[in-house]
This record gives sequence, structure tokens and C-alpha cells, in this order.
Amino acid sequence: MKRPATLCLLLLAVALLAGCSAGLRVGYNQAELLTNWMVSDYVDFDAQQRDLFSQKFRALHAWHRREQLPEYSRLLRETRTRAEDGLSRDDAVWVMERSRSQVDTLIRQGATDAADVLMTLTPQQVAALEQSFVRANRKVMRDWGVGRPAEEQKRSRAERQIAQIERLTGRLSREQAERVIAMSDALPLTTDQRFADRQRRQRELIKTLQAGRSRSELAAWLREWGPNWERGRDDAYARAARAATEQRAQMFADIDRTLTPAQRSTALGRLQGYIDDVVALSGAPASVSEVRPDRWPEPQPAPRSHRASN
Repeated sequence: MKRPATLCLLLLAVALLAGCSAGLRVGYNQAELLTNWMVSDYVDFDAQQRDLFSQKFRALHAWHRREQLPEYSRLLRETRTRAEDGLSRDDAVWVMERSRSQVDTLIRQGATDAADVLMTLTPQQVAALEQSFVRANRKVMRDWGVGRPAEEQKRSRAERQIAQIERLTGRLSREQAERVIAMSDALPLTTDQRFADRQRRQRELIKTLQAGRSRSELAAWLREWGPNWERGRDDAYARAARAATEQRAQMFADIDRTLTPAQRSTALGRLQGYIDDVVALSGAPASVSEVRPDRWPEPQPAPRSHRASN
């Protein structure tokens, strides 16, 4: 979701879909402040640019609250319904595809506003943006383990998978964690290819900003370029990425079948928590069935030592 041209616009979705329920309402309502802080890592706006950015962001935020939060609520409700009796591979694919569709809608909606802001960048600011990408990429290399031995990359990926699952289910058993590790290790390893593709996308953006396109041309380009990040990928990486997505859907379905009643109850409770938060943020009334209990089990930290303890 951190595609550079629309980073400032996608943070709304990040705040909604990637945070914990406890901080979701605060983060969403403070999205403009958080977004300004993150964008400042990439571009140093002057006063007029900051005002323009704030104006565009507020309008997009209002649209997102009005139009997209109800869609997120429907997506989460359907996900919860499907999860009650266990997720199949098709269910997992459905969730991933619908989630991506929501992000793509946000990108397309924000393309014109993004073009309005990006058109104001001076050549010096575009050059500074390019250097910001270089600095950000150094951190990504460390976090992703780019260039590290395959076993180290696999270990890091498995830890992330376990943490992702445990954010919903609570602590996995040793046996469940070992199963996640085995299935994660079987996925195509694309860390280095993914990083190279990130750099490709950054180069495309910088080249476009340097090309002197008109506002309408830039908006149209962003509207196509933003959602279609697979376009222009190396063929080998494109095949590996598709295979990894398909296998990951099966992995989530397989893990779902191992959940205990307590773990499934925890997952359903946390999904309901997200639903309640989205309903509250959108201002829509919640039905009786959407009211969650006063307290759900608190998330447990990811057991980063599962593999090391084997």
C-alpha cells in the first residue's frame, strides 16, 4: 500500500486496515496530522503547498468517511460471517481481492487531487523526493532482509506471517506455529525481486514528474499507474508473485482449520471490534448483532522464538 505517488492518500486505508482496534478511531480521526508527518519524510512542502495538500486531503477524507467506510463495514461483516464456520481457500481469495479493490478505489478517487499537489513540486523538490526514496529504501532493505541469505529471509517472513495471524487469533500453539513456518517456507521467495520492483516503480514516478505533463495527463497517469503495480514487472517475478498469492490463500485456509474454539472466538471478537469501530467512524447506526462485549482478550505478542526453539 506504500506506493509513492499516492502515499499521502493511501494512509487513510492504512490507518483503517493495518492498526489495532484500540487505536483505530483515534488514528482515523487524526489522519491529516499523521499523513502530514509521514509525507514530510519525502517532500518538504512550502506554506502554499501545505495548504493545498491539507485542502485536498480533507476533501478526500470526507469522501472516504462517507463513501468507503460503509463498504469496509460490509466487507468486514461478510468476512466475519464466513469465518464463523471456517474460511475456505475461496473465502481467503475473496477477502484479499475485495480488500485490494477498496484500496484501488481510493487511489483512483485521489488521483486528481494527487496530481494537483504533485504539479506544484519544483525540480529541486522532485530531486529531493528521489533522494528520499534512496534513504527510505535503505530502511526497507534492513526490514525486509534484502540481499540476505535465503534462510534468513524465510525466517523473517514466517515471523511476520505468525504475527499477522496472531493479531486476530491470539497466541498460536507451538504445533500451529510450526505449521505456519512450514507453509511459509514453501512459498516462492521474492524478497529481492519485490525490492527491485519497488525501485522500478519509484523510477517511473520520478521520470513522470520530470516529464512536464499537464494536470489532466498526470491525473490520468496516476489513475492507471497506481492500481496497476504489476504492469511492467519482470516476468519471473510476476509469476512468482501470483503463485505466492495463491499459496498464501491456501495457507490461511489450512491454518483456519487448526483453530481451537477459543481462538476462533477471539478472531470473531476482534473482527466485530473492527466492525464497531468502522460503524462509529462512519456515523452509521449499529445493529444489535454488531454490539460487541465489553471486553475481548488482549492481543498477545508474536512468539518470535518459535523457529529458534526447534
